[in-house]
Amino acid sequence: MLTPRMFFFGAGLFMLLDGIGYSVGALIPIQKALAPKDAYLKRRLALNLLLANQGLYFAGLAALLGAYFADTQREASNGIETLCLLTCIYTMVTVPLFTPRDWPHIIPRALAATFIIMGWGLI
Repeated sequence: MLTPRMFFFGAGLFMLLDGIGYSVGALIPIQKALAPKDAYLKRRLALNLLLANQGLYFAGLAALLGAYFADTQREASNGIETLCLLTCIYTMVTVPLFTPRDWPHIIPRALAATFIIMGWGLI
């Protein structure tokens, strides 16, 4: 039997997959492509990319936390999953808006958003 917890857990895994994909596919290529000459700007670019990556992992872990509380503290779980859904929606809007060729990068977040909504449908 499918439960909200299962869908929320799946959403968290898709969000973590997004973070891993960014770690592997974006961090180094973006740094190499931009390659600032100034050492400070180079460190600043690395910091901004790492902070973005950290946010992807944090949101994924938050979704897993929401899954953990799905059966015992439903209000807390719903609040956490709402924030996670908002981050998914933000990604699904901004990526195609600013970098339309990167639209495939929204797929893990779109799947996560779908799983969150499906989990709420079982409550």
